[in-house]
This record gives sequence, structure tokens and C-alpha cells, in this order.
Amino acid sequence: MNARAPTAEATEAPEPPPPADRPRIRVIWNATAGSKGGIPTNSVDEAGIRELMKRGRLGDELVLTASPDDARAQAGDAVSRGYDLVVAVGGDGTVGLIAGELLGSPTALAILPLGSVMNIARSLGIPRDPAAAADAIVSGEVVTMDVGDVDGEPFYEAGSVGLNAAMFREAQRFDDGDWSSIAKTLWVAFRYRPARMAIDLEDRQIRTRALMVTVSNGPYAGAGMTVAPGARLDDGRFDVRVFHRFSKPRLLRHLVSVAFGRYRYAPEVDTYRSKFVRIRSRHPLPARADAHDLGTTPIEFTTRPAALRVVIPARAAERAAPDHAEHQEPPLKPAP
Repeated sequence: MNARAPTAEATEAPEPPPPADRPRIRVIWNATAGSKGGIPTNSVDEAGIRELMKRGRLGDELVLTASPDDARAQAGDAVSRGYDLVVAVGGDGTVGLIAGELLGSPTALAILPLGSVMNIARSLGIPRDPAAAADAIVSGEVVTMDVGDVDGEPFYEAGSVGLNAAMFREAQRFDDGDWSSIAKTLWVAFRYRPARMAIDLEDRQIRTRALMVTVSNGPYAGAGMTVAPGARLDDGRFDVRVFHRFSKPRLLRHLVSVAFGRYRYAPEVDTYRSKFVRIRSRHPLPARADAHDLGTTPIEFTTRPAALRVVIPARAAERAAPDHAEHQEPPLKPAP
């Protein structure tokens, strides 16, 4: 099948099904993925994608997406037609859109990373290099991973309330080429003050003043930051981190160290694990999940255990991440 923008005809899959011993695979490519500050960060073209497909034994069904709705439609169509595997080619946004259509289905997700950050792929131990990722699909294994949920909308990386969410509202403009957003983000960080909030977890209620709360499904979030190094994708619980009183210089040092992958223990941060997190506050506080603005508190995050089947490199979770070996957790459980 030739690469093309999806149309009504593109979803009809006119080809006959492959032999019973060959998996049905659809590769969905967001050709606009991979940009920071308006500057492209990858140069893979259609020929390059097809070479990766050949390398990963991914058949020849390649579909280009023209919009988020196209990506969802193509993934949903693959599920309804009983495809074994959908390969997301793009960044975290593309992966999230496609994954949302696969939740709870037998269709597995594989990732060829072409985005600028790739938190989801990194959390799964998938190589950042597309060729290595294609090799990993060939020899990989299917496991299940948890997914976060807010009012029926899934998320895969982390949710946040408070300072982190407020900063993200400004920082996300950088992706569209607004370089002034860097200064605006720093301005938000230094003006923000701790707020009173009540945090309900499965085994306790916390009343505190905090700068922010992060609710992590996996270890990485935002611009590749190691927000929760001990977070697992298969334990049915969030890692909940409550950031209390930081001095501004101390907060800046902590955020910079996290941004550059040098996670350090901070006594101002308390960590909990819980299946759900409900946050209320006297005054509305900004909230986010992945790149999605959730409005303001009150808000509730819940887990959907083992909701998504994903392909990871064989025994990937048994190998320590190169920059956080001391925080690596036991391997993910194989999918049934």
C-alpha cells in the first residue's frame, strides 16, 4: 500500500487479509512529528519509513495522517478489523492519540520514535534510534501497561496540579516557535506561591501547603524530565509526589537537575503510591495530564491497570536505564 493522506477510501482496507501465520500490521505515520521551537528535529522521509518497516518486518501498509482525527480513525479502524499490531510513527502526541484507540483491545501498540522527546518510548525501554527501535519490534515481546484516566480521557506519562501545570501552559508555546515562552515560564516559576490543598489517596488524606503535586504513571514527563524515577508502568498505582516549601534558588536547582537527568533526593518532596488521587483546593489551581490542559481543581486521577498492550524490546525492563540504574524497577509483566 502506498503512503497517502487518509481518505474515506483509505479506511476501507481493500487488500485481502494476509496469511493466517502473518500478523496484520498497520503503520501510522505523523510526518510532522519532531519539532522544537519551530525547528524540525528529524529528517526521515517516506523512503526512510519504508526502510524501517522492511527492517522491522512490518509489512507494507503505511498510512500518513493529516490530522489527529485521522490518526484516531486509522487506529480505531485497525482495531475493528482485528489487526494484531498498530505501529505509531511520530512523537508522544501521536503515540497517545493512537494508543487511546487501542485501549482494552487485543491490538498491540509498537513505537517507531520520531518525536523530539519520546517519554513513552523511553519509559518502555524502546531505543531512541528509529533503526534500533525497528530491530526491537522484530525481537520484542508484548506486555501490558497501565494508563491514567481523568474523566474518561487517558494519559500515559503524568498529571500535575499547581506550579508544574502553570509552567506548562507557558512552556508548550515553545513548540510553536514562541521563544519568549522560556522567559514567561521562568517568570511563572518565580512568582508562584504554595497553595493549600487536600489530597485524597487510597489509604490516607493529606492536608498541606504545596507548590505542586505530580501524579506519575511512568518515570518521565514534560521535556524528558525524570519526575518519578521509581514509577512503574505495571503496578496499578501512580507515584504521587508532593512538593512542599522550596526556596526559589533551591527549586531552580532541583528543576535544572531533573531536566538534565540528574535526579537527586529532595527532603521537600514526599512520595506516595495510590490507585487514585483526588485533589481539592480552596482556590482553583491549574491541572494537566500529559500535554492536555484539564482546567482547574477539583480533579481526580485514576489508574486503568494493564489497559494497553505494547511491544517492548525483549527483557528491556530487566536492563537498567543508563542514566538512572539505581532507580530501575523489576521487569514488566508479559501480556496474557
